[in-house]
Amino acid sequence: MLGKPNTNGGVLRNVAITSVQFEEYIGGYMYVTGREIIPTQGRLQDAMAFVTTMTGSMNEKFNSNLAVSMEVGGNPNKLWITAFWATLDDYQSFVEGYSTDPTLQVGFNVADSVVAEAQDQIGQVMRAPGERKQFAQMNTGRIRHTRYAEGIEFAMNAGETISSIAGTELGIVTPITGDLYDINFVWYADSLQGLKDLQDKLNASEEYQELFANGSEFFESKYESNIVMMVS
Repeated sequence: MLGKPNTNGGVLRNVAITSVQFEEYIGGYMYVTGREIIPTQGRLQDAMAFVTTMTGSMNEKFNSNLAVSMEVGGNPNKLWITAFWATLDDYQSFVEGYSTDPTLQVGFNVADSVVAEAQDQIGQVMRAPGERKQFAQMNTGRIRHTRYAEGIEFAMNAGETISSIAGTELGIVTPITGDLYDINFVWYADSLQGLKDLQDKLNASEEYQELFANGSEFFESKYESNIVMMVS
């Protein structure tokens, strides 16, 4: 996409997913990609303008669904480009398309002046989040390497329970690149307060508290949270 990516290699995990779960995914999208962008110091607004313009052109040309977000409550000098894909072949075709498009390449020449660093991530959507909204929260845990299959099963079951408690769908994404024992829990809201309200519902639920405590059998103590705001 934009900037010079540093992509970590990874392997696909063969995790069983039922046909019912497949049908629940948003528009059939099974994979998600993210590009983390660090703008050149003092060029955040320029980088944001460049990224939003280029992703808009790419969406129009390739019928993709790239969205640009910025971190809230985290690194103020960081942007994200995310997109969903039905298959990895679709993503590969997209990469090959924009990499060889002469018109886009002219625009990419500007990247070096506004983008200091870029990092790519690819994930598999195990459970679909709800409809994209302006704010997204991603909570990242890490499965114990000796309990991976059981940890995935626990997370999938927990996703059903948590979605029922919160009243909105909790997405679950496992990495294809990066730390393969990480697991990401994602949901959307219209505002920061909306995200806080979702967490408050969980904190007030005895069922959730019991579920969270039982998770320590399958997950390490690592648990990080990031919030982004969609800007285009």
